[in-house]
Amino acid sequence: MQITDIRARLKALAEPRFQAFASSLIPGEHHVLGVRLPHLRQLAKQAAKNNRTALFNEPSPPQSMEECMLRGMLIGYADASVGLRQRLQELARFIPLITNWSICDSCCATYQFAKNHRESVWDFLQPFLRSEQEFEARFGLVMLLFHFTQEAKWASRIADLLPQLPCNGYYAEMAAAWLLCEIHLLYPNIAAPLLADSSPLSPSIRARTHRKIRESRRKTK
Repeated sequence: MQITDIRARLKALAEPRFQAFASSLIPGEHHVLGVRLPHLRQLAKQAAKNNRTALFNEPSPPQSMEECMLRGMLIGYADASVGLRQRLQELARFIPLITNWSICDSCCATYQFAKNHRESVWDFLQPFLRSEQEFEARFGLVMLLFHFTQEAKWASRIADLLPQLPCNGYYAEMAAAWLLCEIHLLYPNIAAPLLADSSPLSPSIRARTHRKIRESRRKTK
């Protein structure tokens, strides 16, 4: 499966109506084909079994958002022969290609290997979490949300770290609020100091977090 095959498959899977809908959710992204996520994941899994390395190392830049997303998913869908060190090296090359929340969040969801290597992945994420770049920071925050909040000890470390992060830009702030909301829902006592009036968090992140908590269907009145 070569890059030309991938691009042809993506175009064949594209839906004009869905393209219009998806584009409306991603301001500033002008290269949306309109491929639904389940189809994209299926294609990424197939590509991961067939010439994954060549596709990931393709020198030409992605021609669409979906192609970029697929390249990121190859890191997560690689088989067990691809070790953590190689995955992190590939992630370091991929992260600068992230230009919107959809690429970020959809790819982060595939990186299930992080759960088995939390300490190493935590260290790897630190430069991105502290980045002034909006989507580098969002990547780090969403990785923590998806793969670290499941244990109280990690939620506590995240709560200690959050006030130190710049979280520049709307999408980084929203990711921080989403992350803190999840910690609150799972471990209210850990989140409480960050939600109080005396919180060291920025007022905007705290306000966004309160709103997400109110809107959550998992929170009682």
